[in-house]
Amino acid sequence: SSGINAEYGVSDKIIQRYMQYTSNTGDKISNQPSGAYIFRPKTQKADDLGTPTLTDFIPGEYATEIWQSFGNWISQVTRVYYDKMYIEVEWTVGPIPADHGREIITRYETTLSSGDTFYTDSNGREMVKRVLNKQPTYDVNVTEPVAGNYYPVNSRATIRDEKRKMQLTVLNDRSQGAASLASGQMEFMVHRRCLKDDRRGVAEPLNETANGRGLIVRGKHWLFYSDLQSYHLHRDIGLDLFYSPVVAVTSGNEPETPSRSFYSTKAAPNPYLNLLTYQPFNDTAILIRLENTLHVSEGGTNISVDLANLIADKKTQSIPGNGSRWRSARQGHSGEPEASFGVGSGDNYHPEASTNQNFCGHIWITGNRKV
Repeated sequence: SSGINAEYGVSDKIIQRYMQYTSNTGDKISNQPSGAYIFRPKTQKADDLGTPTLTDFIPGEYATEIWQSFGNWISQVTRVYYDKMYIEVEWTVGPIPADHGREIITRYETTLSSGDTFYTDSNGREMVKRVLNKQPTYDVNVTEPVAGNYYPVNSRATIRDEKRKMQLTVLNDRSQGAASLASGQMEFMVHRRCLKDDRRGVAEPLNETANGRGLIVRGKHWLFYSDLQSYHLHRDIGLDLFYSPVVAVTSGNEPETPSRSFYSTKAAPNPYLNLLTYQPFNDTAILIRLENTLHVSEGGTNISVDLANLIADKKTQSIPGNGSRWRSARQGHSGEPEASFGVGSGDNYHPEASTNQNFCGHIWITGNRKV
């Protein structure tokens, strides 16, 4: 277990467990086994994989590392950075024993009273409310209480305590299945090894090996604890993690032209304005894609952009007003280089409207671009 101290003078205790579901190979209810496409545990209770053993404790200049092992094939390093608002958990799982099918989760348990609700991201954009054993648009008869409450998580999942006005967000480094099966907790699927084909097309069990043994998987979670008024800060953290520098090693010389930012200092861009794409197509055309990352439910508002000041590419000598246009991904809209990027999108999009969708805009800059 570990404690997360928030900047707001509030802390919470988190207990992390590694657990496993035994894969179903077919039973009296259904002959459907768990496999590559189907998650169907044999029982609705996960088995604890044991108490962690502390293997090392390393205080450093920028962070403290806690090294732990959970038996012979699970280990993790927890990093507490002194200047960050999150805790980093780097887990290593595998090779999973092949005596029977196993589906491995890590579960975070807190004192937050989240009830039967948690939130998952929609492809990295807006957060979607998930309620245990319920669907928003139809009545559902949940026959698989665990698998029926798992949802895809591309970048983050959240539990909220509306009374205490606090929330825990877990950001992940890859798409995973996740669920909140009890108040105050979330679980994430981190590894699977199933010994029976689920008969969904691959014609083989999920039993991949390398060098004669099962696969070893390594990944990261980042735990962010905040009040409900400031929880949108996970957007900043998510972008920082997604755009982490890529370390390259070479025996050659340093590049003559190192990479540089496309943001101009005089543009003072909004911290929630994200430059998705800057792609020259030819001597006279550049494709720019901008994104307003802050959802309206998180306090997002329209962002006005001065394109001439936004781009610091000195090769672009002019951006004529009558040669620029921008549009939403699904509906065209002509305009001047100064455009308002709202939090709406789709068929109901209007640049001054505020809806419940994030907006991604495409801008074509054409004209006197000299290389």
